[in-house]
Amino acid sequence: MTTLTLVKKTSFTVASLATTILLSICTPVRAFMFGTSGIQFDRDTNINFTFDQSHGGYQSSLWVAQADSGNTGYSNIARLFYETQPSDNGGANDWQGTFGNAVTSDNGSSTQTFTFLQDQIYALLLWSDSGTGQPFEQYVSSSTFMNSPNWWAATSQFQRNDCLVAGCQQAVFGDFNLDYNSTDSFTNINGGNGPAQYSSLTMAQLAQGIKISFDDAGGNDADFQDFTVLTELASETMTQQAQRRKISFDDAKKGNDADFQDFSVSAELAPEPVTVFGSVLGIGALAAARRKNKRGQQPEK
Repeated sequence: MTTLTLVKKTSFTVASLATTILLSICTPVRAFMFGTSGIQFDRDTNINFTFDQSHGGYQSSLWVAQADSGNTGYSNIARLFYETQPSDNGGANDWQGTFGNAVTSDNGSSTQTFTFLQDQIYALLLWSDSGTGQPFEQYVSSSTFMNSPNWWAATSQFQRNDCLVAGCQQAVFGDFNLDYNSTDSFTNINGGNGPAQYSSLTMAQLAQGIKISFDDAGGNDADFQDFTVLTELASETMTQQAQRRKISFDDAKKGNDADFQDFSVSAELAPEPVTVFGSVLGIGALAAARRKNKRGQQPEK
């Protein structure tokens, strides 16, 4: 086999492998969403929720709700955090509540881990009450859940028909700013970006840790600072989802054994297709360089 033929064969093999991996990664996953459309993963996924702070005069609790079969409604299945009183110290600091004072959890920990089961649809739901323990408003992170017949609002803060038409966004997701000492609007505080710009999270954001914050419609201020938690993929989830693969090359040397054991590397799938494509091309270049070195070391015949 001539050098030119070998180079062509190697280039075609590397390009074919790169294209195959690129196309497989570009294929959409079966299901992932985390935002106002709901929460869904394509595998069982553990998420850590850490309480940050609450504000406002309502006494609230944060729940995980799961869609019923056929999305005909939903059920509240896990309470993450709840307020034992509306705030730490009355109206001080805009009715601020902190963990260990006004806020606690069923196990006493400020971080709760919840396992979202594969392909199930969930949402976060904030209950607010006047201290009786009976909710008089439900503020759902998912506008889809708000369109469910299970959702209701006992006061005039929400008009159900309006929510059925346009949805009522009551939670923001992402790298947004909150200013507890300002009466300015959420949109102005975030440089003109309104709540709609913070309607979903990516897996990368969940891996690094990100905020979710609710507005409870109190005072009709839409400041989205009434109940805030930090959200992050649990470490064991990140370990399970980091998939490592071995890639091997055959150097097409004399003997035509095609054993594909002449050059091997362990590679971890990167989140971006371009990154993987560049990595595979780089591996191909390394393999070609290795073959060149081996040929240079062979004795003249």
